[in-house]
Amino acid sequence: MSKRNRKRNILLTILAAIVGICMVSILLNKTYRTTFESLPETDRRMLTELSELYNHFEQSSDQLWNKDYRFDSKPLLLVRTTKDSGLFRSEGFAVNVPMKKGIFAQEISLPESMGLPKVYRISRFSPTTLSAWFPANFGTLNLKGMETMYFKYYPKMFSDPALYFDFSSFLLHEGFHIFKQKDWTYDANGAEHIDNYPVNEENYALMGIEFKLLDQAMAESNPELVQQYLHDWTVVRNYRYYKWPQLIGETKTEAIEGSARYLEYRYSKLTGRNLMVLATKQEPYHVTFMQAYDFIANGQAESPSFLERSIRYETGAALELTMDKANLPWKEAIEDVPGKKPGMTPYEILSNYYKMNDLTTIESQLGEIKEVYDYDALRKQGAKIVKQLIGEQ
Repeated sequence: MSKRNRKRNILLTILAAIVGICMVSILLNKTYRTTFESLPETDRRMLTELSELYNHFEQSSDQLWNKDYRFDSKPLLLVRTTKDSGLFRSEGFAVNVPMKKGIFAQEISLPESMGLPKVYRISRFSPTTLSAWFPANFGTLNLKGMETMYFKYYPKMFSDPALYFDFSSFLLHEGFHIFKQKDWTYDANGAEHIDNYPVNEENYALMGIEFKLLDQAMAESNPELVQQYLHDWTVVRNYRYYKWPQLIGETKTEAIEGSARYLEYRYSKLTGRNLMVLATKQEPYHVTFMQAYDFIANGQAESPSFLERSIRYETGAALELTMDKANLPWKEAIEDVPGKKPGMTPYEILSNYYKMNDLTTIESQLGEIKEVYDYDALRKQGAKIVKQLIGEQ
């Protein structure tokens, strides 16, 4: 046999093996473990959590975002993998997708008590879901003519998840980006990016006052007092943007990421879980903004660069949660409606509500606020932060 024929035979053998593996996998998907009770444990836990999540949206969507955002009706493809951003994937479960039994799809028999819509297990070799092989945790693909979110889950999400990466929280956060915020423009054209970030003690001291005010607003239950704290916070934030206009990018992150994080916190509260602003795994399951600020200033926690963007997930969510407490309407205002109205960030909503447009008044009020919140001590902490950042350069 010639070398050419041997190579051809080897290639044909490999191709036949691949085709055989695909056919066996497709056949098993149709015939093996087609009931909820027979599924692997990770799949059962995923569907159980999905059932709980859907039930809460069906019964209490107004306590999560509003009555119109029904995540339980969105098309999903849930794909099991072995780890975060896993490349090696198993079959996917299609939910809220008008599938029918076919060569690549098999309906899974579920207990009626779970209250889930029809769930179809889709072969990992289905041509329509090949993009879900990419090493990404989530994305979109076209399934039965519908833009469908694919989301990868793995065992650690259910046994010992990292903060914010348990199945329900992570799915809600990224699903909100894909389904609710797809028309929001806050992050368009790099609007979140901040050029020439002001690394100086005054900026960090004023940020410290903002954190103190947010902590008080988060701890307060009296709506009138919460409104006063938010008013003073808005004074400080306005002055920071007068001094450093480039910082306006903070507000874009607060709107986009803060709103998605807000949904996580609302779901956690609704279900009696412990995920809250600036969450930790140990009791009391969170730190305050000022505790985080002091940890950073004293070199005991995150790099000070955490204060430039990452903290805005938390300040955005905190602003929205405290506006709820203060009975200030904001959800309709924050939403971009293409061709009708631009959305407003939490900062813009508060500035508009308190009608802050006079710099002289802002500076006068800021002087009083500085005295109340020990601005001089915060400048010393700010100087520590600056020193750390200069050392990192």
